[in-house]
Amino acid sequence: MGHNLDILIKKINNQFIFYDKEIGIDIEELFLKGDFQNQKKDNVALINDDKWIKKHYLRKGHMTFLGDLYIYKSVKNTRSYKEFSLLNSLYKKEFPTCKPIMGWITRNWLTYTADLVMEYIPSVDLKTYILQNKINENDWHLIGKLIFKLHEQNIFHGDLNITNILVNDQNLEEKFLLIDFDKSKKKFSIDKTDRNVNLERIAKSLKKNNLFDKNNFNKILEGYYISS
Repeated sequence: MGHNLDILIKKINNQFIFYDKEIGIDIEELFLKGDFQNQKKDNVALINDDKWIKKHYLRKGHMTFLGDLYIYKSVKNTRSYKEFSLLNSLYKKEFPTCKPIMGWITRNWLTYTADLVMEYIPSVDLKTYILQNKINENDWHLIGKLIFKLHEQNIFHGDLNITNILVNDQNLEEKFLLIDFDKSKKKFSIDKTDRNVNLERIAKSLKKNNLFDKNNFNKILEGYYISS
């Protein structure tokens, strides 16, 4: 999955940590000091004086009863490693997303828990931005272009909804960012079905939140297909 050779994996007691070898900070020292930890098992929490955001993986849907436990096979098959690897690859290719800092798993016999730390970017999600009545016609085109740019990297997003698109008003060059690549996949190529599934997921998310407008969605499609 591209750039895997850049990722270092280190074992510390019953934990495996992983990070890019070019990160430029002493990840192991910070980890041992507890800088990446917080006492709560919140799904998402700000750490390091709000400079980073920590994601703790929790089960959803019909597997909620398992909480934060996953079946262990190997480090590279864990949720946090796979997302870190994909995110790291995209970030290095200057795709608009959050910079990954590090990830780790805590192993307990057959199960593990998983965490991922990323740089925090002050922003609001697309749902909030729409509700604030700030979105304009060109924004919808930019969203379509963002999705096309992801597909250009042969990435299929596992949950392309309006809370996984962030809006950073302060960045005129990259106003929109894409996050949450859990369950996303690097594919040999993105076919028509993959494209439609991701685009339809956006439409479904807008409809679920009573924010769907056919003209606006058509602008997303225009932005997407103009880019192709």
